[in-house]
Amino acid sequence: MDGLATKLAKESGLASPAAPQGANEYNGLDPREVVDIRFFLKPEELDEATAVRKVKSNEQSHKVLMRTICGVGAVYCAFVPYLHGATWPMYWNNRPGSALFWGFLMIGDIYVALGQPGMAKLNRAANRLNVERRICVSHRGIDVTHGRLRQQKQWSDFSFFQETPTIYLLQTNSAMFWTIPKRAIPGGRGDQLETLLKAKLQRR
Repeated sequence: MDGLATKLAKESGLASPAAPQGANEYNGLDPREVVDIRFFLKPEELDEATAVRKVKSNEQSHKVLMRTICGVGAVYCAFVPYLHGATWPMYWNNRPGSALFWGFLMIGDIYVALGQPGMAKLNRAANRLNVERRICVSHRGIDVTHGRLRQQKQWSDFSFFQETPTIYLLQTNSAMFWTIPKRAIPGGRGDQLETLLKAKLQRR
């Protein structure tokens, strides 16, 4: 039925034939050179990538150190008015700008010291999981499309990749990283993707 409906629509002028996919879509590359991956990232896949990233901020010793520093910082912020011979209400009345600064700094320190509760939900919202992702991997680099965002990156823009049983994680030279679920890799293209990653990036 779908084929018949499409044929009738074309004949009546209500629909135009789709443009064939060709090399122009890949900026001159042969489609066979490009692993074209389209998917909606699942929350559990983003959580996994965030948890397994082999960066300094994910090291347990670093997390303990940061929570300790922020805990001490929160205590110091709480005593700032008393170091000036005032209570918090007096400090607020006399120096509202300074009171706001130390108050917000204390709240931020407490948040980190408590382990950043709710960060996973914030991370999911910031990553717009309801928007389709498209990652095209070739010998030339990696093109990423996420809604209106489009980035054309060279391999030198990435520092390493990681692999788990369910995802590939591509870490850029900044704090940003991209997650590729293995479930989304087109059939028969998994070996090609793995070969490209191993040839172009350090594996961790």
